[in-house]
Amino acid sequence: MKKSFSVILSIIVLACGALGTFFWTQAFYGSIKNFRSPLAGIKFDDSPLIVSKPTGVVVVVISGLSETTLEDNVLPSLTQISQTGASAIIQGEPPSNSLTSKMGVITGAPAEINGAPPIDVPLPELSLVDSDSIFAAAHAAGLHTALAGPEDWRRLAPRNDLDETFFVEGAGPETDQLIFEDAQLLLQDNSLDLILINFTQLASAAQYQGGTAGPAYQQAAGQIDAYLGQLYQSIDLGRRVLVILGDHGFTAAGGHGGAEPEVLRRPLLMIGDAVVPGSFSDVSANDVAPTITTLLGAAPPSLAQGRILFEMLRLAEADHTLAQLALTRQRIELMQAYSVALTGQETTTPLPAELEQAQLAFAQKNASGAYQLARLAQQTADANIAAVRRQQLQAEQLPRLALAAVVVLVWAAVMWRRRGRYFGLILMATVLTVGLYHVLYQLQGFEYSLSTVTSFADWPFSIGRRITVSLLAGGGFILILLMLVNEPDWITLLGTGYGFGVLVTFIFALPLFWAYWQHGVAVTWALPHVDVAFWQINALFETMIAATLGLLLPWPIMLLISFVGLVRRSLDKSQTQPKSDALPGLRL
Repeated sequence: MKKSFSVILSIIVLACGALGTFFWTQAFYGSIKNFRSPLAGIKFDDSPLIVSKPTGVVVVVISGLSETTLEDNVLPSLTQISQTGASAIIQGEPPSNSLTSKMGVITGAPAEINGAPPIDVPLPELSLVDSDSIFAAAHAAGLHTALAGPEDWRRLAPRNDLDETFFVEGAGPETDQLIFEDAQLLLQDNSLDLILINFTQLASAAQYQGGTAGPAYQQAAGQIDAYLGQLYQSIDLGRRVLVILGDHGFTAAGGHGGAEPEVLRRPLLMIGDAVVPGSFSDVSANDVAPTITTLLGAAPPSLAQGRILFEMLRLAEADHTLAQLALTRQRIELMQAYSVALTGQETTTPLPAELEQAQLAFAQKNASGAYQLARLAQQTADANIAAVRRQQLQAEQLPRLALAAVVVLVWAAVMWRRRGRYFGLILMATVLTVGLYHVLYQLQGFEYSLSTVTSFADWPFSIGRRITVSLLAGGGFILILLMLVNEPDWITLLGTGYGFGVLVTFIFALPLFWAYWQHGVAVTWALPHVDVAFWQINALFETMIAATLGLLLPWPIMLLISFVGLVRRSLDKSQTQPKSDALPGLRL
């Protein structure tokens, strides 16, 4: 009876594991795909700055451009601009996907609040993102804007924030040729103050044509460089600043989305009379948007969390201080809006009074003192935003940690108490199964990173093949050893098989408890770290497939061993029977 109960309990656990992870996968993917910023729709007053010499800005976003691409010297025009203008390396934040990276460029906000989906969804499934951006800020300052790029920008930048648009379907050389031709026309229009141009073929070559080491990537880089050289020659750097940057890079195999340096680090180049030439230290991706609005003489976007790159700009002291005052005002408003969104109440803080002191100092012609006060207030607001987020996360994570720990301990305790006589065999087979799975993973050239997941549609099948091979190897190991000991009890055989399935499923499910502790079953207001997300995605599929196969595998093991045992007993019986006399009537 005890053995039968263990088998029934194992079946229930495996069935619950398979069904539970199936529904969990749907809930998690749906929450990521439909993720909305806790600050969706937030927009502050866009009172324009009053700077002595506002300048136009031309932003060229090269999808797929990374630091290593610039270092490989395959872009001579870009190299020349970096040597004569201002250059720095952008240290991006994961997830390093296209939509959220582009939104980061125009909002100055991280993926968690910039409004774009944290994964790249197909264009028909992409809803309009209505986040405050450099285009909205420029319009609020009475400036004119234009955008030329692939069609996904139609969803990222609202049409009412743009005076001129040119969108092209697809990505690649043909798309970029059309974008380049339209960009030349836009640059001839002196009424446009902000122009954004997005080239695509470098990313397309990296992702679909052999990675960053392939000939297609090198060819695409050469074509992009030719476009940049011609655009550079046609821009009047006395009245416009040229800004060139990448949205994200790619791994050598053509992946992105993870936290690898080659994916997150990309160049930032600026050139024009309003720019200080030189090589500067690393900057944040969030710094680009408020720097662009400062050049335009506009207020920073409402969601911006970066700083203004004053070290790269030629600004009068008064303009320098005025820009910082505007950024500090925006940051204090963002802090209060963020606190209300997460906790339901504003943060009690002396920062508004400190901002007033800075404004008073500026009115009294103490520009330097006003800048220092405003800068300190902005840094305090940034620290408060981080503190509110951390405290809210910790408050939600503590009960989840307790529940996850209880489930893990109860599951482990039940397995230990109901272990059978072949627990050592089960343990060895589990080590073989899990170890072989990761060996196969490594042999396929995969890294433990979201950048490895090039297709969410194909990834479960890749996991399924490795799980199947590994479980068959572990099951075969159990089969051989149980044959050697000639176990006759079919319930014991079945219990051993199910014990193996439950233990393997438990091991594959362990990252799920970690992920549940971090952000729960589904994503709500805070995005998980990409490493947590990677292990959760893998563990969901691994657990689902292992539990499903674990329900089926014990039966062929039991039937095969029982059949072999039956054959053995029949053979033994025939060999032990006494031989009859050849001539029974003959007596000697």
